[in-house]
This record gives sequence, C-alpha cells and structure tokens, in this order.
Amino acid sequence: MASFGGTNIFGTAVSMVTADNPREKQLNAYFGLSGLESLDGGLRGRITQASGLLFGVSSVSLAASESLFRSFNDGVARVLIDTLGVSWTSVRLDVFQPQGRVRRSPSGLLFRAYKARFLHLE
Repeated sequence: MASFGGTNIFGTAVSMVTADNPREKQLNAYFGLSGLESLDGGLRGRITQASGLLFGVSSVSLAASESLFRSFNDGVARVLIDTLGVSWTSVRLDVFQPQGRVRRSPSGLLFRAYKARFLHLE
C-alpha cells in the first residue's frame, strides 16, 4: 500500500510513475580543437507522478481527505512508498491538484480525481 511519511493519503485507484530528472552536464569547446568536452554533473533527483481518487461519505469528509493531502505540501522531505512497495527516502510533495468536479457513486460515496507530483531530493 502506498504511503507518504507513514500515512496513506492516496485514496483509491492509485497510479504512480517515477522518472529520473536529466543529469546535469557541462559542455566545453576549445578554439582550435575539434569536438566537445563533456563533464558529468550528476543526477538531479527524480519525479514521481501520482494520480488516484479521494473519497468520502459526505462533502465534509471528502474535503478532509483533500485537506490532509494538502497538509503534506509543507516542504518537509519524507519517505514515499510507491504502489510497487519501493521505498524512496527524502521525497517532498511538490504539487497537489484535484481534478474536475466532485462525483457521487451509486452507493452514495463522493469522490474526486487528483494528480500529485513528488520531488526526490536524493
């Protein structure tokens, strides 16, 4: 089960994809010499894109779920455990965006889709 800072904030139907940011590099050219010199500057972290559905039995409980998710957008790096069970240390919530309107399921639950982006600092 996915979690962030030990708390499951992701709701249901969660999807996560982690990708590397481009490596930093420095290209040098020297007059009179053909070609380029390339210096590797190292990895510049990773990005995890998450999406899912937050739900509640009432509009108040759905708003509480969204508020809990937003409360983690405080600049503090935490452990992210993704949907595959991989543990990533030193990860910060960067963006949380509820998507579209609130919908009601046939059983009466209210739900709304969201997208979130996490920045890996290491």
